[in-house]
Amino acid sequence: MFVVVLAFSAWFLYPVMRNVMQPWNNPTVLKDEVRAAEWIDVNVPVLSHFSGDLFACEMLTAVARQVCSVGGAWELADRPNDRYSANERVFLTNSSEEAHRLLLQYNSTYVLVADRTSFYAYGWKKPELEKFKDERFFELLHRDGRALVYHVIE
Repeated sequence: MFVVVLAFSAWFLYPVMRNVMQPWNNPTVLKDEVRAAEWIDVNVPVLSHFSGDLFACEMLTAVARQVCSVGGAWELADRPNDRYSANERVFLTNSSEEAHRLLLQYNSTYVLVADRTSFYAYGWKKPELEKFKDERFFELLHRDGRALVYHVIE
């Protein structure tokens, strides 16, 4: 009887659990982002300062030998909660000026962003991409599918 109840519970709860877990089961970094990171490794000086979401930053440090705004041991940085919150705002704000100001505040020279959901502000959200098209603040250096690399204009 226990096995029957367990099997019925699993059958009934599977669709709910699948929907809840879907973002965690999807790739957290696109193949486009990995190819962009390989391009970065060849075309951007090593140990340049990048901003990206948590997953892109982790990948950038490994694949492209870059310093990133969050990821790795970012919690050891000066004021880590402020840094993490500011990094999220860079990607969630609609304002080019606010994103630019925050990037300069944390010495980010480049941005890697992708058109996909990521874990921002304690939830799965898509970044606001339009702000990066503002040529007063950002210069598009490379595009690989849904991954974009921008230079932050000082």
